Amino acid sequence: MNVIRQILIVFGICLAATVVSGLLPFTLPASVLAILLLAGLLGVGLVKEGSVAGVCDFLQKNLTFLFLPAGVGLLEYLDVLAESGVALAAVCVVSGFFTFAAAALTVRLVQRIQKGVRHERTHL
Repeated sequence: MNVIRQILIVFGICLAATVVSGLLPFTLPASVLAILLLAGLLGVGLVKEGSVAGVCDFLQKNLTFLFLPAGVGLLEYLDVLAESGVALAAVCVVSGFFTFAAAALTVRLVQRIQKGVRHERTHL
């Protein structure tokens, strides 16, 4: 019964995000909104981590299968990918660099914040 409750919570959040996404005056993918909604509900304590942990673990372990339809869909556009392959590769390299840089800077910022918090606690 616990698994069914977890599934209902996750799908309920996805359904709510789909409805809200359709009502917004701007484009925001329902999946992104669902993640933000779940994070918010977890953050304020309305949803407990244990109430969605099992379903989230299952989805994470099987994430590869969720991307298969998108990968197969790309096969329909092989001709477009072939003619703009160099540009696509350049975009991937440049965006990969910026993504790596943003992640590295974020980690350094969090480490500094954590070091500062630890430093403040020792001087109390």
